Amino acid sequence: MRKMLNALKGKVSMVKVMNTCALLVAAYTINVTCFWAHHQPEVPEEAKMLRKF
Repeated sequence: MRKMLNALKGKVSMVKVMNTCALLVAAYTINVTCFWAHHQPEVPEEAKMLRKF
C-alpha cells in the first residue's frame, strides 16, 4: 500500500483531484434546476459556458 501511495504522490495531488471534482459538479448542476421553487439563485456568467443547450 505504501508503495502505491509513494508512486501516486508525485502524479496526483489532492488539489488537482478537488479541482476536477468541483468542475464536474459545476458542469452537472448548471443544467439542473433547483427543486425548491422559492430559491433558484442566478447563474454566474462564468458558469453559463458549461450549459449544454
